[in-house]
Amino acid sequence: MKAVIAERYGGPEVLQIEEVDVPQVGPNGVLVRIHATSVNPIDWKLRNGMLKPIRNFRFPVIWGTDFSGVITEVGRAVTLFKPGDEVYGCKDGIVGKTYRGTYVEFAAVPEKSVAHKPANLTHEEAASLPVAALTAWQALVTQGRIKPGDRVLVHAGAGGVGTIAIQLAKTFGAFVAATASARNQQFLRELGADLPIDYEHERIEGKVSDCAIVLDGVGKPVWRSSFSVLKRGGRLMTLVVPVPHGNPGNIKFFGAVAVNMLAAMIRAIFTGKQLKLIRVKPRGGDLEKITALVEAEKIRPVIEKVYPLEEIAAAQQASEKGHVRGKIVVRICNL
Repeated sequence: MKAVIAERYGGPEVLQIEEVDVPQVGPNGVLVRIHATSVNPIDWKLRNGMLKPIRNFRFPVIWGTDFSGVITEVGRAVTLFKPGDEVYGCKDGIVGKTYRGTYVEFAAVPEKSVAHKPANLTHEEAASLPVAALTAWQALVTQGRIKPGDRVLVHAGAGGVGTIAIQLAKTFGAFVAATASARNQQFLRELGADLPIDYEHERIEGKVSDCAIVLDGVGKPVWRSSFSVLKRGGRLMTLVVPVPHGNPGNIKFFGAVAVNMLAAMIRAIFTGKQLKLIRVKPRGGDLEKITALVEAEKIRPVIEKVYPLEEIAAAQQASEKGHVRGKIVVRICNL
């Protein structure tokens, strides 16, 4: 099968298409013929070695997290799926000291990480959802405990997680404020945002207050304003670890992260608020709930562009440059 292999850390040029063996399926796994995947920031952060001090992988590796495709084989203990089922999900690619992700034609995935693909979506549309939708769900619903009438602020509202978070919060009856550039203000309204905020020209603190939840996809630069707009007992759900620039070495890396996180946690405690670092978990059960919302047309995917597998380097480069509306998708094969 075809797979996108990386033999070292580096820029998009390290991604090369090669032939590898189809993986074996364990008793609790399913083999998925992947039609499409997508590019998440974690994919290129791993590729360029930004997270090397946290997890230094043995090469060669296969990056990628999201997938949508068709099951071709199931393990003997699998009960929820059968060959021929159209499914989607995200895969934890860590296998021992290496990484085996979803930039491939076939992937072996645990049954618990898979959900039935929404019937009203193409594979390209479905592949854009898992990481972004699970992140939004686990931040707002599982840990954020969102409820009707809550005031919610979504940073980076035009991005992959932000576009889903706005729609998801509205399904729970929340008032949603969201930040984006000037060109995306109308786009935020189309997604359902009650209060679009132009972060380039407007002070967030002057536009919204008394928030129960702030969902942060930006990082440390917005923490001060985020705490300011939270009500007492409110929760800042951040997706971004404050990683130092350059290659500071393991000790300085962990020291810088620890100092930044500790300072933010102390600020949260003294203001009667909470800071939570969100790390998405590949839960098929959560995805099934998202499938229901998609099929009810309460959530729709947003795709900036679909690239063929042969242009995987360009796809990652586009994501890395930022300012993407929704997600970048990569088509692996036609089904």
